[in-house]
Amino acid sequence: MGYNKIIRYANTIETYTYDRPLPFCPKTRGIRKSKVPVPDLAHDGEHPLQSEEFRGKRQDNAKRASLVFRRLVSSNLDRASHPVLITTTYRDNQTDLCQGYRDFNSFIKALRHKFGKVFRYIAVPEFQRRGAVHFHALFWDLPGSCIENERHTRLVAGMWKHGFIYMTMTDGNEKLSSYLTKYMAKSFTDPRLMNQKAYTCSRNLKRPVIEGGISSFGVDSYLEECGVEAPVIDKSYDTHWLGRGRHRIYKIIDENNSENLSSENIESKLTP
Repeated sequence: MGYNKIIRYANTIETYTYDRPLPFCPKTRGIRKSKVPVPDLAHDGEHPLQSEEFRGKRQDNAKRASLVFRRLVSSNLDRASHPVLITTTYRDNQTDLCQGYRDFNSFIKALRHKFGKVFRYIAVPEFQRRGAVHFHALFWDLPGSCIENERHTRLVAGMWKHGFIYMTMTDGNEKLSSYLTKYMAKSFTDPRLMNQKAYTCSRNLKRPVIEGGISSFGVDSYLEECGVEAPVIDKSYDTHWLGRGRHRIYKIIDENNSENLSSENIESKLTP
């Protein structure tokens, strides 16, 4: 019996099936792995991100992190609740990302003080051409009045305090997950984002449901119960520990949502 895993979020179901079970790893207590510091320069005098070995490892990490991040955003996207896209910018040339995170946290506290704690958010930092930090964020469950009247009241901009904000209502399309993931993946290639948080989010954000250790029969029964048909993505690959692996992605068709579910469309969203 191999190892099988199901990941469910929004209208998407992902299955992973492997030939072999997970290897046994005994639990160890009292042992802590020390973090290996990233050197300032590679052996040839280049930046660490320019070395071939380090760059290859970062690319692998970027692919895995991008996939996890995209699932997180997609878990909160649906046609019923339309998130607000907010971009915060600095008036001054603020280049310190740590200070940027502190300012963004203060912005969240001001919003919670004004509108309560019901809203959800996820935000990704990016550097402008001039070097200043700005954030791309999705907010759910903010009052519609503050969005409609922002141009006249500048209420949310006043809570940000450090410059300008751009607000627009979205339709909750799944493409928003790719939009944010594009900026999040830059943290693995931009030296200014190295060893920094790639994103920040609220605790009440919806999370994907992950179930592992399921039998092959259990996977088939679950898919049959959900009423899905052929997968939109079906890939096989070899792994070192688990043997032959298979990754499939299914879409639960919503009659009220007739978006394109072709293989090319879905695969483009999975490519960081």
